[in-house]
Amino acid sequence: MVKKLLVVVVLLVAVLAGVNLTVARLPQTPAAGGSFISLRDKDIHYIEQSGAGPLVVLIHGLPGTAEDFTSVMARLPGRHVIALDRPGFGWSKGGWLPFQDQVDVVHELIGRFGGGPAVVVGHSYGGSVALAVAARHPDDVGQLVLVAPAGGGMRAETKSTVEARYLKATQLPVVGDIIAAVFANLLLRISADTGLRNAFHPAPVQDEYRRRLLSVSMSPGNLAALADDRLEFNSAMEWLDAHVGDVRAPTSVVAADQDQLVPLANIRALVGALPHGAELTVLDGGHMIVETHPDVIADRIRSAVTSRS
Repeated sequence: MVKKLLVVVVLLVAVLAGVNLTVARLPQTPAAGGSFISLRDKDIHYIEQSGAGPLVVLIHGLPGTAEDFTSVMARLPGRHVIALDRPGFGWSKGGWLPFQDQVDVVHELIGRFGGGPAVVVGHSYGGSVALAVAARHPDDVGQLVLVAPAGGGMRAETKSTVEARYLKATQLPVVGDIIAAVFANLLLRISADTGLRNAFHPAPVQDEYRRRLLSVSMSPGNLAALADDRLEFNSAMEWLDAHVGDVRAPTSVVAADQDQLVPLANIRALVGALPHGAELTVLDGGHMIVETHPDVIADRIRSAVTSRS
């Protein structure tokens, strides 16, 4: 009986591994467009649109890439805009950096492209980075546009931390190889589909975003950065809660009433903690506002640019 059970288990594992390595195999990462710049000893990938100043800097969320802002950039013709891949994400090379070093990456990027004050735009966790740039480097930021920004007392859920620990385990020798061979791709696809539904809810998931998530954000380097950001999330949020009062830049915040990732209550708390307040716009929809409402985001950026010109 034990031998028969063992044979069944071996066969099931073999079938699972076969599906994992064939049907569920993740697509290859496409070649990078855009350009690279060396910042903080990392090769940071960015997409630049030439145009008149002031400079507009776009910072993606967790996970994400500079291409999350493609539709927004297309609605800002004639403006100088740079969207970057945060360290470890997208096509950036050299691995992850802690939260405060990510802030310094943005600071150095603004300096390389002529200095501030820039209009800094951040989506989700990118909004947290944007806020920290404004708090630590006030001369860099003339205006903030925050899109569903993480903050306002947010802390990581246990599920998020457990998933991060699992992702770290997949990076280990031997253990990671076994996971990769048997079920990693299957689990990543299931996790990706669940996460996408939550992020886009109540809107349907956009096919192009799903393709980018699977081919870029689910690559090993991006997953390692995702895990590190999640494990550092609480300390980053604690720092932000303590220093949000240092933000001097006028701020526009766009939120969604059905956001399942960054609750509206936390965004309202963040807005209330800003020393000069903020213009808050609440839209119908979910977390992926940069994809579902690019016109609104572009309009807020144009208003911020006009006030800086």
